[in-house]
Amino acid sequence: MNHSTRLPVTLVTETIDPTGLAELENFSRVARPTQADEASILQAVAPANAIIVRVAPITANVISAASNLQIIQKHGVGVDSIDVKHATSLGIPVCITAEANASSVSEFTVASTLAILKKLREQENIVREGGWRDITVEGVHEIAGRTVGIIGGGRVGLRVLRAFVHGLGTRGLLYDPFVSEKAVRQAGGEPSAGLEDLLSQSDVVTLHTPLTQETYHLIDAERLSLMRPNAILVNTCRGAVVDESALAEALVQSVIAGAAIDVFEHEPPVQSPLLSAPNVLLSPHVAGITDESAKRTALHAVEEIARVLAGEAPLWCINPDVLETPR
Repeated sequence: MNHSTRLPVTLVTETIDPTGLAELENFSRVARPTQADEASILQAVAPANAIIVRVAPITANVISAASNLQIIQKHGVGVDSIDVKHATSLGIPVCITAEANASSVSEFTVASTLAILKKLREQENIVREGGWRDITVEGVHEIAGRTVGIIGGGRVGLRVLRAFVHGLGTRGLLYDPFVSEKAVRQAGGEPSAGLEDLLSQSDVVTLHTPLTQETYHLIDAERLSLMRPNAILVNTCRGAVVDESALAEALVQSVIAGAAIDVFEHEPPVQSPLLSAPNVLLSPHVAGITDESAKRTALHAVEEIARVLAGEAPLWCINPDVLETPR
């Protein structure tokens, strides 16, 4: 009998870094769907003991079709494409790579903010079109001394807070009802009394929340109207946290000054109104992707799977109740 046939099977729905894949192949057979859609995953998932997923749909049907499934491992943090409730009902842990891309996302957030304030895209266009600094770009600003409001005080949010306050000399407000005042102040920030208060005081608002029923369209037309006319909105968490139509209209009407958007409610965003909106910097959901984070994320995911398949408890399980009564 071939030794490989006795190994557990891990279904890898999308591409991961080769370093992580090589490590996975040391203890598991790797299976892949032909495409990263529900129908293709359903055709491949039956023998899986583990799943590594980036953004592909891991639905109730997919989970139920894998009778030997022991872990669903997210390659990243956001789990809105995974039916966590159904996995929990079957005693299957859903795990994330909590620390792997926090540096990448926080750096991207700061870089996007500065790119808008310094109007780097416009400055580059001047040079490419044969101009020079005698052509003045108006509305270029410093960030030192301004107020940055951070919504969501997890690993990324607190890193962003420290970077702006300690690195760039801003005031930092943070709103997150689940983060203690002590943690916010230790990072150099001030707890915000409420979301509306943060929006009205901030020159830059950055979003770092998971997508839940409570955070769906958290930033809508009403809340955009509370922001300062010089304010910038930066979203590197989940697209549906922002009402894209409301944001596009706010940019057209100069309700706010600009936005940097890395994530969209529907990806790719082929029909998003933001594609034609002014004063917005768009990127293709890449805030967390660097050479370093890709390798780190893949290795963290594989290490978590190795623990679970060896009968050990996972480190980064988001539905820990299942650990008391595993499948």
